[in-house]
Amino acid sequence: MKYPVAFAKVAAILVCAVNLSAHAQSPADLSPFIGTWKINLDKTHMGRNGPGAPNVLRSTSFSFVFVPDGKSVRMEVYSTYPQPSPNRITRVITDEVLRCESNESCLTAGGDPKEQTYAWHMIDSHMLSRVFWIKDKIYDYSTVCVSTDGKTMTLISWSPDTPQYQNIQVFDKQ
Repeated sequence: MKYPVAFAKVAAILVCAVNLSAHAQSPADLSPFIGTWKINLDKTHMGRNGPGAPNVLRSTSFSFVFVPDGKSVRMEVYSTYPQPSPNRITRVITDEVLRCESNESCLTAGGDPKEQTYAWHMIDSHMLSRVFWIKDKIYDYSTVCVSTDGKTMTLISWSPDTPQYQNIQVFDKQ
């Protein structure tokens, strides 16, 4: 079976993640992520639902803001940036399964936040992996990476049912 190039890249990232997991660092080392990241529409490809299916970017000013918060980091998600408050917030606490704490869904796809859990794993100071569950069933896998120069962040996400299709979202540091 022939896989798209993007899938091969994701597979390589996962192999790298498994090999590097023994070198994971403490949450205090997330400094490359701290700050505001705005989506770069020219470099983003929404393909998670496969060819011919609706692959919609929900907002042209979608942004993440990573904020230090005690012993963890808070990831604020904004559909439109700037706006008075984030649409949703997740905590980046590595290697713990957390419940969605928002009144709104922790997932862009929506749903009941009471049914959603997630976990982060730190590969190194520039790479995180994340798993989302809905009703204890895996819904989404993601990797989030910051470039070595600290100017670009890439989020790749896919469904366990169709790993050959991914959303590849590229963000620029503001």
